[in-house]
Amino acid sequence: MSVLLPVLLRPIDAILPRAARSFGGKARNLAALARAGFPVPAAFALSCEAAEHAFARALPRQLQPQALFAAALSSEGDLAEARERVLAAELDPALQAQLSSAFAQLRAAGASSVALRSSSTAEDQLVASAAGLHTSILHVQTDEALFAAVRACWASVFSPRVFTYLHALGAEAAGSVGVVVQAMVPAEVSGVLFTVNPLTSNGSEMVISAAYGLGCSVVDGRVAPDTYYIDKETGFVRDYAIGDKHLRVEGVDGGGTRDVPVAREQQREEALDEHWRSQLVDLGRRIERHFGNPRDVEWALVGDAISVLQARPIVLRDVRPAPRKARTRGASKRSYTPGNIVWSNINVGEALPGVATPLTWSVLSSFSDHGFRKAFAALGCSVPKQAQLVGNFRGRIYLNLSELSQIAAQVPGLRPGTVLPFGGGAEIERLERELPGTLSLHFLSRLPATAARFVRENVGLGTRIARFEPAFIAECARVRSLDLRILPSPSLDETLSDVHRLLHEAGGLMLTAYGGLLASLVPLNASLRLLAGRDAARVQRDLISALSDVESANPGRELQRIARLAASEESARDMILDASRRLRVTDLPEGATRLAVEAFLVRYGHRGIREAELIEPRWREEPKLVFDTLRLHLRRAQVQGFPAEAARPEALRLQSEALLGTLPFPARSAALLLLPVVRHSMRQREQLRGRVVQVLELFRLLARDVSRRLSIREPSVGPDAAFYLTLPEIHGFLRGELRTVLPLVRMRRAGYERDRSLPDPPGTFVDYPPPVARLMESRASLDGVAASPGQVRGVARVLTSTDQIATLEPGEILVVPAADVGWTPLFLLAAGLATDLGGPLSHACVVAREYGLPAVVSLRVATRMVKTGDRVLLDGDTGRLQVLRDA
Repeated sequence: MSVLLPVLLRPIDAILPRAARSFGGKARNLAALARAGFPVPAAFALSCEAAEHAFARALPRQLQPQALFAAALSSEGDLAEARERVLAAELDPALQAQLSSAFAQLRAAGASSVALRSSSTAEDQLVASAAGLHTSILHVQTDEALFAAVRACWASVFSPRVFTYLHALGAEAAGSVGVVVQAMVPAEVSGVLFTVNPLTSNGSEMVISAAYGLGCSVVDGRVAPDTYYIDKETGFVRDYAIGDKHLRVEGVDGGGTRDVPVAREQQREEALDEHWRSQLVDLGRRIERHFGNPRDVEWALVGDAISVLQARPIVLRDVRPAPRKARTRGASKRSYTPGNIVWSNINVGEALPGVATPLTWSVLSSFSDHGFRKAFAALGCSVPKQAQLVGNFRGRIYLNLSELSQIAAQVPGLRPGTVLPFGGGAEIERLERELPGTLSLHFLSRLPATAARFVRENVGLGTRIARFEPAFIAECARVRSLDLRILPSPSLDETLSDVHRLLHEAGGLMLTAYGGLLASLVPLNASLRLLAGRDAARVQRDLISALSDVESANPGRELQRIARLAASEESARDMILDASRRLRVTDLPEGATRLAVEAFLVRYGHRGIREAELIEPRWREEPKLVFDTLRLHLRRAQVQGFPAEAARPEALRLQSEALLGTLPFPARSAALLLLPVVRHSMRQREQLRGRVVQVLELFRLLARDVSRRLSIREPSVGPDAAFYLTLPEIHGFLRGELRTVLPLVRMRRAGYERDRSLPDPPGTFVDYPPPVARLMESRASLDGVAASPGQVRGVARVLTSTDQIATLEPGEILVVPAADVGWTPLFLLAAGLATDLGGPLSHACVVAREYGLPAVVSLRVATRMVKTGDRVLLDGDTGRLQVLRDA
């Protein structure tokens, strides 16, 4: 029996703001876009009231949405029954007539088919986007298919994940659902535009994804689209990656869609040219300006026109605003342009190689920016407020060498050619050309106060560290002693803030030590270059190699000592040598070896591979590297015995003293004055780097508990959800301000996995990295940076993950992408070290010199050019790695 229905279907541009809520979030946003003149395809919106009428007719009281929602834990059986009843019910004849009339009007306007999209009152809000929770049906061509599609949109309400989402959101009711009936756009190219980078919350950067055909392939993740990272203000493309785009989705005669393979040649082409990228950037700016907040825009391109299919809010808590044009007083005027920026991760990539999770990026980018600004301020430099010192390319952290060089050059002598070689920098000549030729008057005016502060901070650094150490140890112990499972959310929120402050305290001291190190290295280097000529770099490296008692070298030595101990305990030795077992400390028999391993993990368990990445486990959680290293020591001892205790540091000290005697008098005087300062600063830096890593472990500890809480509230977010949120977002969750994280986590996890699938960009590049990793021609030798003296021939072992560690044979030459302190226990087993990234002052290089291990870093492509089993010659004096093809 037909019920007399009001007019529930209206043209999208006729929906006024005061009535928009009754049509759902998607319709409300499209109506606002249409009224503002944006290119929205012709559409009608079906009111939520129509669904409520249909539910009242088709469902008993206990299966009504509000009743099921009130039950909180609705059974999947009840939800499935409700869905089937809605799908089977006939539409009211009056509503059918309204829909048929609307369809006819769209046909008359030129549409050959329509797309239907659910428009829930829970969707597209500023507190939660609910993206993708309901249903879209594409390329509907007949009235009967239209009626069925409406029922499908309604039935999507009765989904377990929708109810879970709404409960997590804190909704008081199930809400209702409208339907948008929109003229189908037969897209040639389509995709998504984010007006703010959703992975980094960078408000100055837009992200565009594009693929061939209908946009569902991009939204559903069925293809890897072309992705562009674009400066919002200038339209400059900062980075882009060409996806495989192996299929396109297109409409089928009679309705529905199909997947069509894309020719291999076309897959490698860009789906968008420069003109359409520019048009999309302008469109994104205008949409964001209209709504007053960041937007996720689905768009389609056909012929010479772009259509906006929807524009939902992006739910982010900590959007970093786009830089303003105003310059800070006294800051040096830039002599480079946004299209001429040198980016590098050669040094920072050693600490954090590969892709950073959103939480790691949030913590470290803020820490790095704050640290750089504080360090430059201590030197008397002015830093523009809008300066972007750190960037994110394909999930990897890069430093803006152009900006950093401009700022550092305010200090006489701190030019790229002087400073960057210590970090393994490249493009030095370009950076030198871009520097202004005059001194900063602002710097000179502040010089007396700056000099006094610099002396005060560095001369008293040892005292400050001594005061800091006991307080730091006590605070770490306090945080680790907390039972996080029973800690109330406000207390966990406060603890997270305490840990963040601790990071800045430890990091501030580390950067002060690094500043002191540079302040002594620069004049030492200058005097040696003046008086020792071409040999200056070698002389300096040999002088600073005579370093002992470096904290980051201690884990490797301690594991070697534990291996000697295990060799005398038969049961422990046999258990460790059994490579088929995945050992935990508790598996070891009671005895001296077990006690030693337990003590090792208490002291060094905060370290690990990629230890700056918060999602990576630490040694105390996953001691695989510890046991693999012990196994390798024991295997070598079975053949060769244990090596004698190394006298390398003492020998180097004697060599350096002899070397000093050969220098001209002025250089010898400078070296005698500066060398103790350099060595002392390096020890302090290594000590404080260890403290920073301890704080990062605390961040990980808290993030794991936040993930546990998130998975209780929203089971489908997964066990590691917190690592895909930013620090402000985690605070928002703990304070009850962020009601759901599911859409954010899904989007960020997908972006993280996409970035991991992409090749690493070059260590240094100008403007943006190449879109596709270029195939490298086979080369017999590679030139990098000499990092630890010595020459060695041997078999190469290329390791790119911790799972491969057990394959290392003692005496092989270790070839890795980057070597942070987490890799250093293997250095005592290897004959040499070669890395793609890193600089001569990096932490791993300090340890290599301490161990007397020949090392070459910053080879850029060593892990791609060298294969395991190749015989190679590694020259730590000249910085060359040569593959001995005929050996």
